[in-house]
Amino acid sequence: MRSVRRVTATMVRTPTGALALAGVALLVGLAIFAPLLWGDQADRLDVTAAGQGPSAEHWLGTDELGRDILLRTLVATRLALLLDLAAVGSAAVIGIALGVAIGFGARWLRSAATTAIDTCLSFGDVLLAIVVLAVVGVGTRGTVIAVALSFVATFARMAMTMTRGVLVQEYVAAARVVGVPRRRLATRYLLPNVAEGLTVFLCTSLGSGLLAISALSFLGLGVQPPQYDWGQMLTEGTRQFYTNPAAALAPAAMIGFAGLTLSLLGDALARAANPLVWTASRSARRGRRARRAHALETAA
Repeated sequence: MRSVRRVTATMVRTPTGALALAGVALLVGLAIFAPLLWGDQADRLDVTAAGQGPSAEHWLGTDELGRDILLRTLVATRLALLLDLAAVGSAAVIGIALGVAIGFGARWLRSAATTAIDTCLSFGDVLLAIVVLAVVGVGTRGTVIAVALSFVATFARMAMTMTRGVLVQEYVAAARVVGVPRRRLATRYLLPNVAEGLTVFLCTSLGSGLLAISALSFLGLGVQPPQYDWGQMLTEGTRQFYTNPAAALAPAAMIGFAGLTLSLLGDALARAANPLVWTASRSARRGRRARRAHALETAA
């Protein structure tokens, strides 16, 4: 608990961390309260107002069925974040378990697993997810499964690399020599040393996962009506882009904002978890500024 408070306090003191925490708070607030406040209004059909531009009644206009675009964009936050958390969280659990098991395995197992992981990573997240969707079927459930499986290799590679980095340490080698069982090695030596790094990587991957889910919905392979997320709204908005650009720009802006916020959160966590690196880089910047100031004074 003390470590969590320390990391949070460190994040708040940095501009990146403060922006990331504010953005996450805004996204979580929208996910909780937007469907409760505006869910019914966002689904209300009004064919007499279909395809209208921004107005006092509808700030970003309406879609092809007369539904308010701004309210639907805000309400879609909940489904987008839930799908992202479910997909990336599942990938993290499976990938980390596989990576740790491979890291403890024999050399031939690590070699074969590395080849398989590199093959999966060569396809790319979205392309591999499309292949999985062709098997499991489109829709919300298929999207979660597809994105989760496409991210498993990334987490497995990270967990395997970090596991091997810990196992080659002298104190771990000594523990193995005296007969400490693998389960004890994993819980006593491995997890405390890799938890921070994997947490940072998880937060960074949430941004990539959100982009992958939105891309699948944009292609018509993800969320299906009557459900909607930002990717599906972006597809619908492109059909009326020349009459009402806000129909496409609003969900696109939310995708960019959420993805950037989650990526900043991972970056801020990395800096907070490694204060020595952040302090060293900050000291280096101060040194460069001092040298430039001295050079200007000398020239003057």
